[in-house]
Order: sequence, then C-alpha cells, then structure tokens
Amino acid sequence: MKSIVAKVLVVSIALGVAVFALAGTAGASHVKVDVSVPSEVTVGGPTAVQVRLSSADEGLPVANAAVTLYASESFGQVTSDVELGQVVTDQNGVAVVRFHPLSAGDHQIRVQYVLPGDSEPEVTTASVTLPGITTQLYQSSAGVQIPGLNVWLLIAVVAAVWAILLSVAVRVIAIAHAGSDEAPRAGLAGGR
Repeated sequence: MKSIVAKVLVVSIALGVAVFALAGTAGASHVKVDVSVPSEVTVGGPTAVQVRLSSADEGLPVANAAVTLYASESFGQVTSDVELGQVVTDQNGVAVVRFHPLSAGDHQIRVQYVLPGDSEPEVTTASVTLPGITTQLYQSSAGVQIPGLNVWLLIAVVAAVWAILLSVAVRVIAIAHAGSDEAPRAGLAGGR
C-alpha cells in the first residue's frame, strides 16, 4: 500500500512540474503607466495626452515602446473605439498624442502599448473630463449664406431674372397673336 501511495505521489509531482514547465511564466507587466492631460481642455481645441512608461521597480524610462490611444465615441447612435493616435516613446519613455475632442463630458481613453521585444500589447485606461459648454462646435443658420452677397442683392438678382423671363413670355405671346391676325387678312386679300 505504501508503494502505491509513493508512486501516486511521485507521478503527481512529476505531472505538476511538467505542467508548470510547459505553461511558461506569467506575463505580468512590470511597467508603470502615467497618463496626463492638460487641466484646461476645450472642446474642438487641440489637446495633448502624454503617456509616460517607466519600469515599476527602478523607475527607468521605457524607450521605443509603441503606444496607441483609443477613445470610445458615439455618432449617429453608433458607439465604437476611435484611434486617436499612435506614437513611439522617446528616450525619456514619453509619448504624446494630439487630438481634438468634439464633445464635453467624461471620456475613457484606452492606452495600448507594446514594449520593445514583446509581441502582445498591454492595456490600461485613463479618464478625461471636458467641461460642459453652452455652444456647439457647429452652428447652422437658416437661409442662404453666400459670402459677399446680402439678402437684398440676392432678391434683386432673382427679381431681374424673373422680369427678363416675363418680358420674353410677353413678346412670344405678342408674336403669336400678331401671326394669327395676319393669316385671315392674307386669305381675304388673295381672294379679290
């Protein structure tokens, strides 16, 4: 009985070692990600999001890491992730992405980065809050807006075109009426 327990124990340990050896090490990130946004962000204005990557244990900058920023945006009742930009960190571990936010409120920015020598990206998120605004970025106005022309000039041009068309119509009617008056006289004159 002792030999069976010993064999089961040895086989269990061997299987455990084999499983850990085949599985490899866990891919835990040892990178600290700092995301900073200017304190005064305006809707429609240029905004720079700065991402700084540094080693978590020593605080050394991580250079040459590919960083991509995404934001979840909605348009026409469709929500999707929009790529804001893609850059590579400099020798200080800093990547700066410039974009123009188009709406006020809270925005979740997803930071995806690939460290040098790695093939799988790592992801973290940051929150950006834009203050509420009272005006829209785009303001539509009713009517025709032609630079250099005012409403009265446009009305005068349209009235002149209609006057010309009316004048031509009156002349065509006069010519048609004059032609119908000449036909009976010619017939009477020819019969004498």
